This record gives sequence, structure tokens and C-alpha cells, in this order.
Amino acid sequence: MRFRIYVDESGTHDDKWLILGMLFVPDHGALHSALCRVKEEQGYFNKSPKRKARFKELHLTEFRSPRDVNVAKAWIDCFIAQSCYYRSVVVDWSVWDGSHFGGPFDPDALKRRRAYKKWAEMLLHPELKEPTLGEPIYHARLLLDKLRVMYGYDVLEHLRYRFTENYEGESPFVETFEHIESWRDANQCLQLCDLLTGGLHQSLVPARKPVKLEVRDYLAAALQSVGVRQFSAGFWRGYVKDSLRKHFPKFSVWFWKPPTRKERRQRRR
Repeated sequence: MRFRIYVDESGTHDDKWLILGMLFVPDHGALHSALCRVKEEQGYFNKSPKRKARFKELHLTEFRSPRDVNVAKAWIDCFIAQSCYYRSVVVDWSVWDGSHFGGPFDPDALKRRRAYKKWAEMLLHPELKEPTLGEPIYHARLLLDKLRVMYGYDVLEHLRYRFTENYEGESPFVETFEHIESWRDANQCLQLCDLLTGGLHQSLVPARKPVKLEVRDYLAAALQSVGVRQFSAGFWRGYVKDSLRKHFPKFSVWFWKPPTRKERRQRRR
């Protein structure tokens, strides 16, 4: 299957949490059409002369009206109904330890750039090695919002090297790595990734605006149908990284923590 993998982040200006999210879409045409149909039915059209787009971008941080909420709820229903699935890593900066990503004299900014790249790699690798849907992922397109921090950190260059330079076989796992603009009509699936990632961030840092909380609560309720009993940090922390994909093939959240001394010794072996 020709996968598309959308990458987004939330909490880039938050000193407490960072979330990196990936939406894996095996059937882009069906999901894209469903998302566009929702906007068409809701009259969710672009009115800004600065952008040549038919539809208004769905961006949780800019939610103001009941129409924003209605479109978001319908999109969450599309996510549940379609064959796509979502993976994410949550970083709690209170347990951040830069010593795992550089020497004692390396600046913290450099260590964080390395960490971003490693976290993205650790999210992507299990799906390429053992796809959730059971079908091998070949010739995939990986698409990243170029306005995000990961764009500035050259994450795509790292992933391109990691998953193509040493690849052996007729078809590479990921064929193209692209920066795209989320507001364009062709990139509705990236906007869905943003919605899911933003809803997760709202569970950690609740906003004051009722419209955002309403979307967060709707997402939490919808995820119960795929086995996510709670949407809290405590629920996800009860699972180790290796068990998340098994228990939650549709939507999973991995809370990263620095490796223990024992784990580091095992890796050296």
C-alpha cells in the first residue's frame, strides 16, 4: 500500500510538555475525500485573501466558534471510521536529561535538536518494521508541516538518511520526505494530525476556552470505542512503549522517559 505519513507537533512553546505526533494513512484518497466532504457540508470555507484555498484551515489553537467544533467532531468521527492510525510521543521536560544526547560541553539547544530527531525516528521505526495493519509499508510519503520546530531542526534530513541510506531491498520504506504547508487544500490529513495532536495536548494543558475543551472531551469519548478507556497522562504511563501498539493499534501515546542505568548497560552489550 502507498502510505502517507503526516508529522505534526504541539507544545513547542510549552515549558512543560512536548508532543510529536504521526498520522499513518494507508488510503489517502478515502480519508481526504471524507474530510473535504465535512468542510463542504459545514460551509467551512476560506475567507482570507492571503491564501488561495477553498477551505478554511482547521487549526485547534484558532478555534472560536461552534462551527469549528462541529467540523472537528465530524473529523474525529472520520478518523475513527477510516483505516488510518495515530502514534505519538510525549516528552515531560521535567524529566529531560540532555546527557543522553550529547557531551557535558554541548549546548542544550544542540541536545534538544538531536532528541527531536531521535524521538521522530523511534516513532517511525516500529511501524516500518512491523506495520500495524500487517501490510508492508513501501514507497511511503512522509510529510511534515514546514512551519514547525522540527522543520528548523532538519528532522526530515535525519529521517531520510536513517531510512534510505542503509536500506537494502527493491523498494524503500519511505520514498519521499517533504515539507508541506498545512493550510493548502491538498493537505487536509495533516490538519487532522494537528487536531489529534492538539487534542492530546489539551488533556495535559487544558485551555480556558470552552470550545477547545469540548473538542478534547469529544476526542476522549470517541477513543473509548478503540480501547482507550481514559485520556489522562496516568492512563498512558501505565503502559511501556513496546506494548502500546499491541493494545492500542488505532491511537497510542508513549510517555518518553530517560533510560535507566540498567537499560543503558543492556544497550551497550
